[in-house]
Amino acid sequence: MQHQDQVDFMTAFAVGTVLGIGATLLLKPKRTPQQRVAKQWKPYSKQMKSSYKQTRGAFREAAGATGEMSQELASAGREILGEFQGEVAQILRDAQGELETVVEAQMKELSKRMEKTTKRLGKTKKRFGK
Repeated sequence: MQHQDQVDFMTAFAVGTVLGIGATLLLKPKRTPQQRVAKQWKPYSKQMKSSYKQTRGAFREAAGATGEMSQELASAGREILGEFQGEVAQILRDAQGELETVVEAQMKELSKRMEKTTKRLGKTKKRFGK
């Protein structure tokens, strides 16, 4: 009887874990690539704002001599940042797809194991007349 209780407990634990993971994945809102990148960049925003203010001040001081060069530099920086954000977004999409595939495979495997355990328990009950 103690063995049966242990099997029931482990089965309930496994089912609860799978349901919890599934519920978390289903209820978690999917973020857009822009939201994911913004979240990753958030810790750096204060530092970037401070750097931007300093850079802006320096640009104003040297505007007469380097106005044309600073515009080209800013444009190149925006272009590089745009490309980088696109690459990061693609990496995040790929990682999410791979994670979803792994979780689905694990859930299928767990479901098969639960079916086997249920069948085994049914045979055990028949054998002992329960």
